[in-house]
Amino acid sequence: MTNEVNEHLKNGLKAGLSAKAAAVYVALLEAGTSLSPKSLIIRTKLHRQYAYDALRELQDKRLIVTSGEKRRIKYGAVSPDRLLQEAEKQRMDVLDGVRDLMKLYDRSPAGVVEVIRGSEAVIESELTMLRDAMPGDFLDIVGGAGMNWVKLFADRIPEWEALRKEKGINLRYIGTGEDVRHNREESIIENESRVIPGIGNIVNVAIRPDSVSFNIYEPEIVTVRVKNVAAVASQRALFEVLWTCAK
Repeated sequence: MTNEVNEHLKNGLKAGLSAKAAAVYVALLEAGTSLSPKSLIIRTKLHRQYAYDALRELQDKRLIVTSGEKRRIKYGAVSPDRLLQEAEKQRMDVLDGVRDLMKLYDRSPAGVVEVIRGSEAVIESELTMLRDAMPGDFLDIVGGAGMNWVKLFADRIPEWEALRKEKGINLRYIGTGEDVRHNREESIIENESRVIPGIGNIVNVAIRPDSVSFNIYEPEIVTVRVKNVAAVASQRALFEVLWTCAK
């Protein structure tokens, strides 16, 4: 895969495409011409149903065009500029959500919403959360930006893991294939990890018994922590649904 096509794949995932839809889109770009469904299935090695699901997803996002009808129908890729626009929209939607949380912070009683900015402040805040945790607490994380977390903590990961073990905190993680591969094969952190492709790479959501933290890595490192029982309950219910679907 060329660097250019690899970049298109990354942009597809940023734009919220599933891994299957991104694979079909990249196959169309590499072909440089319209392809039949059969040709796409051969190129991507996707199951027939998955290929058609991917085509519907790409049509919904207006990333492909069709020619011909019925058995002679073919699909072509729209310019990657459209993909970049979708990726930027996805990024802005996340940032808009963060801004709404920050507005809530400005109006909320002390301690309900906390905003932590900058690498050092975020690291120290996470370590403090572990120190203050009750023995046997849980930490459920919906990832996607997990490798950003690894880069952020770097040589302080052993310190983080020592604190987690000391408190006996159970860690479950849902993330991309690369995140989960790292967790299972390389990470020193004991955890249960499952995969959901195409989650994205901007935000991690960390759910603890008394708070939900949104860890944002673009355009700057920021943690927005909501200390609210209802928020914890709703996010953990969502996590359990995702955990059941993940592999």
